[in-house]
This record gives sequence, C-alpha cells and structure tokens, in this order.
Amino acid sequence: MTLSYDQAKAIAHSGDDQARVNLAEQSDIAPELLYYLAGDAVPEVRRAVAGNIAAPMHADVLLARDADAGVRATLAEKIAGPAAAGLYASDHLRELAYGALSLLAKDQVVRIRQTIAEALREVADAPPDVIRRLAWDVEAVVATPILKYSPVLNDSDLIEIILARPSPGSISAVSARIGVSADVSHAIVDSADIEGIAILLGNKSAQIREETLDRVIADAAHINVWHMPLAMRPKLPSKLAVKIARVVAEDVLKLMQTRMDLPDNVATAVRKVVLERLADGVAVLPDDLLSVSPKGDGVQLDDHNIFDKAAKLWAEGALDEAALVRELMEGDGKFAKAIIAVMADVPFVIVQQVCSGHSAKNCVALAWRAGLSAETATLMQEKLCRIKPDNVLRTVDGSYPLSESEMIWQVDIFLRP
Repeated sequence: MTLSYDQAKAIAHSGDDQARVNLAEQSDIAPELLYYLAGDAVPEVRRAVAGNIAAPMHADVLLARDADAGVRATLAEKIAGPAAAGLYASDHLRELAYGALSLLAKDQVVRIRQTIAEALREVADAPPDVIRRLAWDVEAVVATPILKYSPVLNDSDLIEIILARPSPGSISAVSARIGVSADVSHAIVDSADIEGIAILLGNKSAQIREETLDRVIADAAHINVWHMPLAMRPKLPSKLAVKIARVVAEDVLKLMQTRMDLPDNVATAVRKVVLERLADGVAVLPDDLLSVSPKGDGVQLDDHNIFDKAAKLWAEGALDEAALVRELMEGDGKFAKAIIAVMADVPFVIVQQVCSGHSAKNCVALAWRAGLSAETATLMQEKLCRIKPDNVLRTVDGSYPLSESEMIWQVDIFLRP
C-alpha cells in the first residue's frame, strides 16, 4: 500500500520501531523524511536509511559519523558502489558522496575501510586524498587493493610507500601493479624485500633497467625464490641472460634453456653456460670443438669426446627428442647416452650407470629429467637399459608411469655422490 505524505510523516514521528524500519527501507517516500529517520534513536532504523539508495546525500554524510558500526558499514557498501561507478547526477552530489567516503576511509572499523578500498581501487577519478589515506592504511586488507590497482597513485606516492612500508605486504602489492615504472622498480630493489622483488621479476609488464636487474642477479645465488622469475624474465639482454644462467638452480636452468623467445645469440650463450656447469667438468664448447684433434679412420671417440660432440650439436640447436629417437632406433647407443646426458644436464657417467643398472624406475626418471615424452622413456628402457619386456614401465594415455614426486626421488638417488 502506497502511503500518503502525511501517513509517512506520522509513522516517522510516532510509529513503532518496526514500522519506522519498514518506512526507512522504502524508496518512494519524501527525502526529508529519510533525512529525519537518519537521526532516529534506533540503530536498525538508521541502518535501513543507510542502505536505502533513495536517501538524500545529506543523510549519508550524517550517517557516515553514526556511532553504530553496523550503520556505517551498511552505508559504506551502498555509497562506495555508486561513487565508484560514477552514477551521481551532479558534481555537488559527487562531492557530498566523496565527503562521506573520506569520513568512512578514516573509520576505526577495518571492514568499513576495506569496503571503500575495494570499491575505489580502479576508479581513475576517485578523490586523491581518500585514495592516499587508504594506500597508507596499516591494514593490508585495506591498503593492498589500492596499492595494487589504483591509477590515482603516481610514482612519487608509490616510492614513498615503498620507503615507509606502512602495511604488511605493501611492497609486494606495488610490485604486482600493471606497468610498474623503472623508477619504482629501482625503489623496490633498493628495499631488499625478497618477496616484493620476486613478484616484480615475475611481473612481465614491469619496466626494470639493466643496471637494476644486474643488482638483483648479483644477490640471487642464495635466494631461490628469485631464480624462476629471473630465468623467465622477458627480453633479457645477452649479458644478463648469461649471468642469470650462472646463478640459478639447475632445475630452473633446465627450463630457461627451453625458452623459445630468446634470440639465437642469447640462447647459444645460455647453452654454453649450462655446459660449463655440468657436474663432470667443463665440456668443450661449440667454438672450441674444432680444435679437438681429429681421429683417424676406425678410431672411436672416447666418452669425453662423444659427450662433446652431443654438446656441440645441442648448443647449435641441432638436437631434439626426434634426433634421440633416431639414435635409439638406428644409431649408436653410446651417442644416444651422450644426448641424454646433455638434455638431462647430468654427467655422462651417470647415464652410463643408470643404463647398466637395469632399473626401469631410474631409466624413467632420467627420461623425465631430460624433458622427454613418456613414449621415449619406454624406448629408453627397451633399447638402452635392456629392461625385460614384462618389467618395462609403460605409458598410460601418454603420461609417465611414475608420479612426479617418485621421479624426483629416483633422480636424487642416482645423482647422489
């Protein structure tokens, strides 16, 4: 039933509590009555006004100072949405809304400040004073959405926050922003915040100057969390790619060498470093192999030189799984072992030991470490390790027959000194 103005006025002045709550929830009553109810003695009535989209903005400003946290929380949920979406009809109403938001951004209740921060985090024309207050909040749930997304914050704002670290994870939040500038990246590295720097390195949109990245690499040897994002950093200069290849862990290095986006000269430089780091000593690198004394007819290359031959071809990009399969099916078993040693980044002698041990699990784990398919792992068991047909661990639907954790354990066993 639609109430007349006089009926609504009578309820607002003398109706019982529930009647006033019901009235405050209606969107078709006069604004002045909602403003009057915003001063009601009963919190439930004021909460109903706070949630009413038809309430006049002056009522919202009044409720932003309400003593009841539930009223303020309800208002925050309502006012932040329209304010964030720019739905207010005039500049005057928008100013009033932002005034209420400014009060709520200072609220002692974290949930209220968090609500405002979540609503305004991507609003380009949000009031700068409100955004900066939220960015400097000591609570991460409030500050993080603003630090990570707000376009209102400029580089000066961000660098000040990096220096001050007002909330837990503040540097990590800045590191995750889209398009972090070179100056901000430099400040993040200066902070020595390990997690923040790791996130920055993994942020492909972040601009990082070469000298800044060089500083990170210099400290990266014992900070494992930096290894993967460093190795996968886009557009690596050749000099830095080589430095990274020298410090990252072996499993990360293996992934780095498979990157398809590296220019040929950078990829070759990385491969050389991998060869230098192999545990059986420094291999003969591609440019040096020509100096190896040629062998006469009928003389077989020894184990060291056959590994060097595989290393040369791999460094030139001429080795792949198909080449290995051809060697397994038709070629020299010893050369196939050398190819596997290079691909798996293990000493040649380890491959020989795995093959002579006739362990299907070890053979499968070696193939997995080399990045080979499960089908090639089956072929290796048959051709190199001479596993009896009934004992071969065969692929199921193209998947490895062992779990990843079990293969890691097997690799650890055969790599132990």
